[in-house]
Amino acid sequence: MPKGIMLTPEQQAERREEIVGVALRLIEETGFPKTSMREIAASANMGKSSLYDFFKTKDEILVYAVEKKTEEIIQKVHGIIAGESSPEQRLRKIMLNHLGVPKRYRTALMWLNTESDYLEEEYRERLRAVRYAYQDMIKSVIENGVAAGVFRETDADLMARLLINSVLSILYTSRPSADPEKMLDETMNIFLHGIMTGRPKEGGA
Repeated sequence: MPKGIMLTPEQQAERREEIVGVALRLIEETGFPKTSMREIAASANMGKSSLYDFFKTKDEILVYAVEKKTEEIIQKVHGIIAGESSPEQRLRKIMLNHLGVPKRYRTALMWLNTESDYLEEEYRERLRAVRYAYQDMIKSVIENGVAAGVFRETDADLMARLLINSVLSILYTSRPSADPEKMLDETMNIFLHGIMTGRPKEGGA
């Protein structure tokens, strides 16, 4: 952003989104540790000092990107919950929506899942806020299913986390057994209906 030129709030927001898009592409291509603010600025056609007018660090860019994408996901989940009465179908559609998150965001999320402890506390708090908001929505679907007698009594917090993490396992497995949608469908069947065919035989055999 050239010095002396004032951008409107709309232009600032648009520029921030452009920076985020550039940063996510670089992170997807070379990994987060190897992506520098200098490279982000160059790819965004701006000076490094101008980049700092929008984001203090590349950590902040990543956290901002995840916040915005998670907020979009949450809005879609609200629509799924409002439009589907079956607790099982709600969960299936929520997870299918999660599966459709663009790869550049999935790369960022994967890095944050393993490395977020190294972020500054401010950024960790921001990530926890959106992560817990999303988890709590899934938890509420599970609890409503339990209350309706559709699901058995279970640890809804744990179930929500396991469901979310199962999508990462599907997307990043090095040995896929089918396409992601089919693997997700089977994963949901296992979560919702188990793998046992009936009562176990005596002695566990």
